[in-house]
Amino acid sequence: MTEAPDGRALMLAVAGDRAGAFEALVDSYETRVKAAVARSIRDPSSVDDLAQEVFLRLFRARHRYQPSARFETFLYRIILNLCINHTQSRQRRRTWSLDAARDEQGTGYEPPDPAAEAPLEAMARSERALAVRQAVEQLPDNQRQALLLSRFEGLGYHEIGEVMGLSLPAVKSLLWRAREALRERLRPVLGELERTPAEAPGELP
Repeated sequence: MTEAPDGRALMLAVAGDRAGAFEALVDSYETRVKAAVARSIRDPSSVDDLAQEVFLRLFRARHRYQPSARFETFLYRIILNLCINHTQSRQRRRTWSLDAARDEQGTGYEPPDPAAEAPLEAMARSERALAVRQAVEQLPDNQRQALLLSRFEGLGYHEIGEVMGLSLPAVKSLLWRAREALRERLRPVLGELERTPAEAPGELP
């Protein structure tokens, strides 16, 4: 079994300009960073470029890094901000492109986005997995990001709050609303999911 990398020690070595430290950091976290980026954006063609930008920003921020919290918290804050900026920029470009097409063609036709569903279909191994992924994609951005950080990246409530700039109650509320929304959307596909009667936003485990 491969031992988990010590991100804090690696980042401190990078901050100290130790030879080979940055390469070791990239080797240890490249797969995880690419996976996190891929889950946060719709266009798979941008994953590699964004992952490289994540490590570039890590390197630029090396002297500002403070090992008072887990390295993963510091890392996912960079990933989250970068992916949000990328998504917003892509949406703006798409809007401008559609507006230009309407002006030229005099029609309100909106061409399909070939990247919208392809990543889901490629990653889905079954109809159930596809339904779950689509339901997650339909969540509001803040709920989806909180859920991804919790379920896929393994961050706790306090760490999610640090990454997203939210209070602990706000994080719990976001996750509760996300889970409730998924239950409703997946009920026709997966059936009624088990739930605890006393479950409430402030009582999440």
